[in-house]
Amino acid sequence: MIGMPPFAPLFGVGAESVTVRWLTVQYRTRADIVASLLPAPLQPADDALAAIWVAEFLGAEFRLPDGTTERRPPYPQAGISVRCRHGDQLGAYPLTFFIEGLNHGTLGREIFGLPKKQARSVLLREDPSGVTGGVTSANGIDVVTVRAHRPPVEPAAVDPIPDWFAHHFPLKLIPSAEGTGYDVNKLVQVPFRTSGATGGWVGTGDVVLTPSTADPLHLVECVEVVEARYGRVDLEVGFGTYLERVDEIPTFGVPDWS
Repeated sequence: MIGMPPFAPLFGVGAESVTVRWLTVQYRTRADIVASLLPAPLQPADDALAAIWVAEFLGAEFRLPDGTTERRPPYPQAGISVRCRHGDQLGAYPLTFFIEGLNHGTLGREIFGLPKKQARSVLLREDPSGVTGGVTSANGIDVVTVRAHRPPVEPAAVDPIPDWFAHHFPLKLIPSAEGTGYDVNKLVQVPFRTSGATGGWVGTGDVVLTPSTADPLHLVECVEVVEARYGRVDLEVGFGTYLERVDEIPTFGVPDWS
């Protein structure tokens, strides 16, 4: 099974296995903000949490149905998700992902609907006192900067990816070629599975969100930082499951290349 274009496809359709160097900063936002972001049937979880993550993807492999494996060179990626519920299932609604590197965003976006956008740069820099992460958008705005402060005593191993990331609920949207509506507008449940965490730590963090018309992450206001996690772990992104059709889609940013 291959992706577009058929003559010279950019990707093969396969489940992903990858080792990641991953930073997550979780923070509490306002409940009314989360409610405004979520498309029905997703509902806010009990605690209005958002998570900004920045990661380096190392040796990503995509296993195709015919047995072949597609491999990608290392690349940085970042994103922001809010905690939500689908029925009784706790999960994450991804607002936007940023990816640096040509064509690395096509797989997760075109197959699963993960909201990947090209970034000018994605920063993940470690130093003796902690880790800094950030995104410079395609039009040159430093839309998010996070800082994780290393604790004085580190545990043996920490999974840097929150447990509520195990079920991501993106929207897969494919506009109609006729210019009206969508050919596909469905909620998808995508499993994220982690294993083999090594090293890592849990500390405090800081969040800076810069206003942007195209990427209005500043709307997801940071009330207080809950924790920052950093470490290395193996990540499996499995095939998705289609859920409900979604007709009312909350939209906040608009394309802006100025």
